[in-house]
This record gives sequence, C-alpha cells and structure tokens, in this order.
Amino acid sequence: MTLIRNSNQVKQTIDFSGIQNGKIHPSDIDAVLEFNNEALILMEVKREGNDMPIGQRLLLERICDSWHTEKSIVLFVNHSFKNDTKDIPLVECYVSKAYSKGKWTSVQPELLTSVLNKIGINWDIKKLSI
Repeated sequence: MTLIRNSNQVKQTIDFSGIQNGKIHPSDIDAVLEFNNEALILMEVKREGNDMPIGQRLLLERICDSWHTEKSIVLFVNHSFKNDTKDIPLVECYVSKAYSKGKWTSVQPELLTSVLNKIGINWDIKKLSI
C-alpha cells in the first residue's frame, strides 16, 4: 500500500524562481516525524554520492538545535535508485549521517527503518515502531 495519492503531482517540482535574493532561496525538507511535541526527526534524502547544499544543511541544523527538548535529530538518508521514472521507496533507503546536539556523525550505512526503530527505543517513543 502506498501513501502517495497522486504520483504525478509528487513529481511536480516547485520552481523557486523569483523567490530568491542571490543564492538565498526557499528550501524543502524531505520528511519530518514529530511525536507529542517531545521528539523531532528531520530527514533529507539524496541520491548516493550527492551532498546537501550548505544552506539546506544549516537550515536543518538550526531547526534541530532550536527544538525545545534533547530529542531532535537530522538524518541524512541516501538511495541508489537510478530510474527517475519510479518512486523512491523510503523504506529501502539508508542513513549515512546523523546530526544531533551540535555535531554530525558519519555512521555505517543502515536501513532507515532500523535507525528509526533504534531512535524509538532510545527515546522511549512507543509510536515509533516500524
């Protein structure tokens, strides 16, 4: 079962033209999980080998750092899907870096579901069991 109602609409990009000042322009966050105003998990997904632009990285770090509890993290999620005509199944993506408490940590690539389950256990979030 997919959560995507209309794949064609998901494929539509948002053109930021005219909403920028030099290199400053809007950014997006690929996925967010928030639990009872206690825990925040931000995710940015990129194809393997691509890194986050500096501005996007800074934005995610600042949101994470400003969260009002210790339970906030940014997950840098990678995929190796080369077929641009198919949806990227997040369940098959893996985490390669994580940001929390002011620092990035490179981790052994691990399936996102496994990382989320570990966070759920560590932070005692019963709703976070995948």
